[in-house]
Amino acid sequence: MKDAFERRALLLHLGAVLDAVGKLLSVGGNRKTTVRQLVAANHSLMGLPLLRQVSAQMTPHEFAQRTSAAFAAWPAELLEAELNRERLAATVHNHLFAADDDGWRAYVASMRPEVPWFGEGLAATRAGRAVSASHHRDEVTQVRTQARQSETPEAPETDGLYPSWPWKPET
Repeated sequence: MKDAFERRALLLHLGAVLDAVGKLLSVGGNRKTTVRQLVAANHSLMGLPLLRQVSAQMTPHEFAQRTSAAFAAWPAELLEAELNRERLAATVHNHLFAADDDGWRAYVASMRPEVPWFGEGLAATRAGRAVSASHHRDEVTQVRTQARQSETPEAPETDGLYPSWPWKPET
């Protein structure tokens, strides 16, 4: 049952991240303004911890791009029968914090109260980033393979809309 609560926490976090992107982009700023400068200037952004954890040099446009790449796989991952915990954390690390060890540690610390295992096994060192980069290349290859497979016109028939959800018992 704990797994369901962790999945819920991760899904709520994903929603908060999307909310942060939307609020940040609605505030605007010029292309040279950083995320941290916008947070400091706008009280409405101060309650979004992720915006204070990313690199001090990151622009809102870069934040939106990196965040969408970091969290794009989360919905599908959260629906899998077995969570790929390392992949959930690695995508965020690789896209948002690859060059920012302090930001990564702060982000992981903020996630741990709800999801105690988040970030375990991911080294925040240069060697860890090299391994993560290799993992990212493997991820890209896997996504491309899945995309090619999904282009096939024949799809298996199922009994329901979401028959493989892990929290839905078989009838």
